[in-house]
Order: sequence, then C-alpha cells, then structure tokens
Amino acid sequence: MKYSIVTFGCRVNQADSFAIEEELRRRGAVNAPPEDADLVVINTCSVTASADQGARQTIRRIVRSNPDVKVVVTGCYATRRPDDVRALPNVVRIVGNDAKDSIVGALDADGELTTAQRFDGAEGPCGRGLEPGVAGRTALTLRVQTGCDETCSYCIIPRTRGAGRSRPLGEVLRDVHRAVDAGYREIAVTGVHLGSYGRDLGNGTTLTRLVRQLGDWPDDVLFRVSSLEPMDCTPEIVATIAAWIRHDPGGDEAAVHGGVFFRTHRGHPRAASGCIDRHGHHRGLSG
Repeated sequence: MKYSIVTFGCRVNQADSFAIEEELRRRGAVNAPPEDADLVVINTCSVTASADQGARQTIRRIVRSNPDVKVVVTGCYATRRPDDVRALPNVVRIVGNDAKDSIVGALDADGELTTAQRFDGAEGPCGRGLEPGVAGRTALTLRVQTGCDETCSYCIIPRTRGAGRSRPLGEVLRDVHRAVDAGYREIAVTGVHLGSYGRDLGNGTTLTRLVRQLGDWPDDVLFRVSSLEPMDCTPEIVATIAAWIRHDPGGDEAAVHGGVFFRTHRGHPRAASGCIDRHGHHRGLSG
C-alpha cells in the first residue's frame, strides 16, 4: 500500500505524523506523493480559520488529482469540526486527537489495511520503522507531552487537545534509544506545553529531569528542546540548561553541551533570554 501524510501546524503535529508514518511502514506501506497514494492522512491544525480552510482546500485538491484515494483526517480541525470534515470528498475516517495514537491500528482492525493492500507489489520495508532519509528527513521530532491546563483566552488548544498529559520518562527514553539505534543524530523534543512535562504524572518527573538525561546521553546526538514559555523558565531548568550552554552562531537558539537546544523565540523571546540573564548563568542570548 502507498501512503502519504500531509501535516499542518505545530511541531507536536509533526511528531504525531512521524508516529503514524512509523506504524504504516511497520505494516509494509510505502511513502508516495498524495496524487499516487492509496491512503492519505491529513493531520490538521485549527489555530486559525485559515488553517481550517487550508485543510479543506488540500483535501479537495488531492481528491481531484487522485479520485480513488482514501482520506483519513485527524488533528485539531478534525477534533473541533468533525461534521465539516465529514462533508469533504473521499473522507473515510475522522480521528480525534484522543485516538490519534491508535489510528493505524484501528484502520488495520477494520480491514482498511488488508494484507493484499499492504504487500501487493510493494517493495516497502515490512516491519521497519522510520529511519533517517525517509521523505527527505534527517531529524526526528518526538512528542513527550500533549494537552494544556492553561486557559489563555485566545487559544483553542485545550478544547482540541484536552488536559495536559505527559508520557512516562522511561517510555520517552526508550523511544530516544530506538531513534538513535535507527540512525537519527538529531531529535527535537516537543509538547503542547512542554514546560509542564511530568506535572500530571505525580512521580517527581519534570522537564529538568528529562533534560538532564538527554544532556548526559552517551552517543553523539543533537537534541532540541523546543518552545519553552517564559513562565516555565524556572531557576532549576535555567540552571540545568545554562550549565551545558554554548553560543549558537545561528542567533535564535542557544546550544547546550550534549546537543540540547534551548529555543528562545516563542512568545516573548526577550523575556525568556532575560530570565537566563537574571539567574546569571548565561548572557548574550539573542532576543
């Protein structure tokens, strides 16, 4: 079976699409352009009205060029407005964010990924997951958290992603091991509200603890810790990052020993870099 995945929106959606793609590849599916695919998964965003419109236009365009394609729609727009999505052509399944992790298994269980579809004429890597170079990508985006407990008046994410939920630390580290063993040397760690990582687990897990584990990683791997909010720049996380920090010539980020990156340009970048300055661990981060 030939598949294609079209992703809108944030890095969390990118990470979710990586996971979906890995499950498809494990079942022998082969990546193809949308116009040639048997199955297209549209992973939508719904932060703005233009994002909703972009998803609808993309589905219609794909179906015009590939009239027999099966379209599965997931993500925030599919969660928020399933009736709108259901009216679009060739949509065979709508999957909310709460069921996104099991999307491929559900398709398989319902017979929409039959043995003939998976393997007929395919040269795909049956039983293999993602590896560097698939679809031209050399870095892996890994979601460690989803959902948000904040109530920002402008943001729809708590309604489409739900309450904050963290993956257990051991599970995250196993995924990192697996990615490194597969050949990845750059991994971006992301979440909807990454700074809240571990709070819901109730076992002492924190983002600081995760960053320390990554900073001490024995292999030559570049990690990126993306999209920290200024309010999450606690003295503890700042001290942990700043202890390993080195200047990044790119200007927007500060690299950390062991390959961890601290991204300062989301929300209020000057506030984030100023937070580090105030704690006296690092100066000169761009704002």
